[in-house]
Amino acid sequence: LYGGDDGLDFYREIAEKAKQFLADDGTLIFEFGYNQGGEVMEIMMKNGFRNVEILKDLAGLNRVVFGELIPET
Repeated sequence: LYGGDDGLDFYREIAEKAKQFLADDGTLIFEFGYNQGGEVMEIMMKNGFRNVEILKDLAGLNRVVFGELIPET
């Protein structure tokens, strides 16, 4: 899996296109590399997600980010 120069291209594409598939207040969840959480979180917020949070794995590393789609009015 190649994610572009910074490894984040597929997160950008999925976050952008998720609006077509998620219901209002739908949740998008990503697993990411231990050092990508802040960047993936920012991608989600730029694409209209709110309540974006990072969860740690059992080793205590940042591993999952999730957020709710802001309904369009």
